[in-house]
This record gives sequence, C-alpha cells and structure tokens, in this order.
Amino acid sequence: MKQLSKSALIVGIALSALIAGCNKKDELPKGQVVATVDGTDITTTELNSEIALAQAPPEVPRKVIEQAALERIVERRMLADVATKRGLDKSPQYLMEKRRVDDGLLVQALQGSIASKVPTVTPEAAEKYIAAHPVQFADRKIYTIDQIQFLRPANIATIGLQEAKTMADVERVLTAANVEFRRLPATVDTMTAAPQLSNAISQILARNPSEVFMFADQPRGAPAPIVYINLVTNASAAPFTGPKAIAVAQPILQREAVQKALADELKKIKAEEKGKIVYAKGYEPAAAPAAGGLPTAGATPAAAAATKPTGAVPAANSAAATSAAPTAAPSN
Repeated sequence: MKQLSKSALIVGIALSALIAGCNKKDELPKGQVVATVDGTDITTTELNSEIALAQAPPEVPRKVIEQAALERIVERRMLADVATKRGLDKSPQYLMEKRRVDDGLLVQALQGSIASKVPTVTPEAAEKYIAAHPVQFADRKIYTIDQIQFLRPANIATIGLQEAKTMADVERVLTAANVEFRRLPATVDTMTAAPQLSNAISQILARNPSEVFMFADQPRGAPAPIVYINLVTNASAAPFTGPKAIAVAQPILQREAVQKALADELKKIKAEEKGKIVYAKGYEPAAAPAAGGLPTAGATPAAAAATKPTGAVPAANSAAATSAAPTAAPSN
C-alpha cells in the first residue's frame, strides 16, 4: 500500500475538520439563531416577538411557550418558502395584501414615533384633571343595575313596550312577543363609564329612583342593535382620591395628549399632501357636513340613556353600552 506523505495527511485532516465544522453548523445553530429553515435563520428576536404576540397565560412554563412559538414560526417559514417557489409572491392578490400590511406597519411605526415625543404627564396635571372631574373621582359612585338585554326586533314599535312601567312589565311584553332576552345584574362605575351615561343615571335617580330607562348599541359583529333596559337597584359612594387616583389620571391624560398629537400630525400631513392626491370621477370624498346639520346616529348617548322604553329605540354610543356591563371597580 502506498504511504501518504506528511503534507498530504495534514491537508486531508484540515479538509475533514472543515467539512465537519460545516455540518455541525447546519445541524446545531448557535448564538442568536434558534433554528434554521432551508438555510434561513430564525433568531431569538423573532422568537420573542412571536411569544409576545401569543399572550400565553402566565402559568404556562416558558419552555412550553417557546417550543410552541418556534414551531409556528418554522411552519410559517416553510409554507412561505413553498408559496414563493410556486410563484405566488408575484400574484396581484398577494402584492395588494402585502402593500396593505406594509402600509399598516409603517403607520404604526409613525404613530409610535409621534407618541414617543409626547411629554410625560406630571402629577400636578393629573391633580388638576381629578379636581375637574369629580364624578369620576371624589364623587364617584358605583351603580348596581337590574338589566334586560335583547336584540332589537324589526317590529319593536308595535310589541307594546311603550306601556311597560316596570322590569316585570318588560319581561311580559317580550315573552308575549316571542323576543328572546336575558336578565342579569350589571354594574356602572362612574369612574370608567361614559360621562353622558353617568350624568343621565344621576338625573334619572333624582327624578324617580324607580324609573326604568333604556339605551341601545350595536357592537361589532352583532346582527342587530342590542337593547338594554335598566333599573338602578343600588347606588353606593366610592370616592377615589390620593396617589391611586393620580396613578389612574396620568395614563388618561397621556392617552389624550397622544391622540391630540396624532390628530394634529394627521391634519398637518393631509394639508401638505392635498395637492398630490387625485381622485377618479365618482370617488371623491364626501363633503363635510354643514354647521348645524343633522347629528349622526349615536351622537346623543345621554338622551338615549335617559329614555324610557318606547317603540322608537334610541341609539347610544358603544362607550355608554359597554359601561353597563359588569366591571371590576378599583379599590380605594
């Protein structure tokens, strides 16, 4: 057998080590890479982002969450690769959706950038807000409500609700009209409720504590407006003051400041870009309503909340309706 030279042996060992190193790299990603799919890295940053979006319950072990999240990324990456190989990334539908998603992400980034420049609300500003909103803080009340909920039927004007004076009357009318409903307790906390609703309840109680009142709302996805018929069964004072109140007021003011900054920036951008926008005929934006024109639906939740059951069910905004749902009241 021919004996290998020393130099050839060294070259052979070096090549073997190099090949082994490459194979080892493919088999076991290191550092910030937690997996690879067809040579494309999946990093710890991607994994952590996936975990954050999942919002897993705190009792689930971290390792279980990581494994599930990583498996989702791997499957998504594999399927995306297959779609790309089949040319689906060139389809008009994909390109349109990609543009919409990309635009949305960029808008979110812009919003975040604007929000980050809004000064932090001071405790002094929060104290002024608390003093200016006694119903939410110093004079805060928690109302316990007996509530009947049902989808508004098309014939609501003719089923006889106008004559209902009590919650029992309402039940009898709805049962006779074959309208499905549910009756359950609810809570309205004036600290979190829409101010219009809180004020309307206060006015009703001052006028007649036994008065039944109604409002309606159509949550997203509901096939028809939901009607809420209510009777306040208890009102308890729950003043909310001091450092805890400041801690609640500061985020409220911060959100308002951020919303104002975003609205101002949008107005500025629209003014700057107005000359660059051209609409096709028939697609121009609707003209702004004239001052003193007809109000839009849901513009008067206070009136809706204070209305007795009648055939013409008023509409209330979502804030008013949501406020009547059971809520957890913060402790003083």
